[in-house]
Amino acid sequence: MQRCVKRFGVVAALTLVVALGACGDDSNEKSSPTPEPTTGVLSVGVITGFGSVYVNGVRYDTGSAQVTMDGSPATAAQLRVGQYVELKGHASGNVHYADVIRYHNVLEGPVTAIDLAGGSFVAMGQTVLVTAGTSIGDGILPASIDGLAVGDVVEVSGVVPLSGPIEATRVDVKPDGGPYEVTGYVVGLDTALHTFNIGALVNDYSSANMTDFPTGAPADGDLVLVKGFTFAEDGAFVATEVELRSDDYLAPGAGDIVEIEGLVANFVSPTDFEVAGMRVTTTAATTYEHGTVADLTEGVTVRVKGMADAAGMLVASRIAFRFENTVRIVAQVEAVNAVGHEVTLLGMVVKTDEFTRYEDESVLDLREFGLDDVTVGEWLDVRGYESQPGSVVATRVERIEAQEQVRLRGQFRATVQPNFAIVTVAVATSETTAFRLENAEPPGDRLTREEFFSLAPDRIVEVWGDWTGTVLAADRAAIEPLDD
Repeated sequence: MQRCVKRFGVVAALTLVVALGACGDDSNEKSSPTPEPTTGVLSVGVITGFGSVYVNGVRYDTGSAQVTMDGSPATAAQLRVGQYVELKGHASGNVHYADVIRYHNVLEGPVTAIDLAGGSFVAMGQTVLVTAGTSIGDGILPASIDGLAVGDVVEVSGVVPLSGPIEATRVDVKPDGGPYEVTGYVVGLDTALHTFNIGALVNDYSSANMTDFPTGAPADGDLVLVKGFTFAEDGAFVATEVELRSDDYLAPGAGDIVEIEGLVANFVSPTDFEVAGMRVTTTAATTYEHGTVADLTEGVTVRVKGMADAAGMLVASRIAFRFENTVRIVAQVEAVNAVGHEVTLLGMVVKTDEFTRYEDESVLDLREFGLDDVTVGEWLDVRGYESQPGSVVATRVERIEAQEQVRLRGQFRATVQPNFAIVTVAVATSETTAFRLENAEPPGDRLTREEFFSLAPDRIVEVWGDWTGTVLAADRAAIEPLDD
């Protein structure tokens, strides 16, 4: 692969001010306290909240940050939860400062197909997965893939995959008219026809302005950004600009603290692979969360923390594998323990941590929203996972408007028919409960109660109904519901 490395030079300067006593005697000489030394920091990941901005569980002051969005100057107020960003800054003690924040979407263009059952859509020839980890923009109603329509122009944030679908971290709708754009790896280059593919999209670069290519032309394997306004009659995207981009987004300095989130790529061995464009190595001292060193492989999503060495390689001190969001709770708040970082829903205590993403989708629409803003009686939509049986950790907390029914998803746990449990919540079914098998052929096939209880063990199930204070009375129960 050809690369053109773009580096940010961000220098945190320290100023030492010495105040001399006016008495002229050495014994009266005084000096101000030595400023606390600073350490460079580099963070690549998803924005989880504001006040100023939270990335990879760390709050960064954005008072003096230089922000760019899609290559244009911007402000921190334009950033949104769920956007995948690159941040370079510095830390002084426990206080972190952002010097540079850069955001760029992975695509912007019209939706050409939607697969509701598969939780995906196609735009700019790329298959985009909408998961429990995807933030949905205000212009999409309902706030799920169901709120999209063919022809909508969308902006997608996420990690550019080497191949396969894009797992969106955020999706917004945009005004039509272009320019449209897509970022990806060149495959199937045809120098005679001046075309290449990104995913299923054929790009015609015959009249495009070529930027940053040492040879003036692309090569298979190059990471490129393609811009244009129109599509040819055969469906090819007519490029007006093709820019060679680097998968080495930011260059840390030796000794910088680095925390990055992304896909494992160019995997050679557990001591030689890439994440978010950075070379990563592990040592005997590296610790692993939610997995082991044996789980390191191509395409796995991880969060890596460590320190950059003199060669710019990230020496990992900790690697956390992503847990799948198998739990979803839509219910009223029964108790809040902001000090303990906990909230109680459906009688169940749900823990939050520094990586929990907060979004306010209520009429209050607070930009700086967190657990301190949640009150008893409000409705939340919480996504998370069981860190151990019966213990849920929230990856997302959304405040929403009041709902007609509660909703609960998680691992089926058998009790005595006609009842069962999800996590620690007792679920009661009755003769009027509707049972379904989601994603079946035809979709949403009805089940008898006996069929449901036969198929449900060891599966993810979801129920809708009324919470009595001790039991969730289910009006509807489904096996393997859509991840929306």
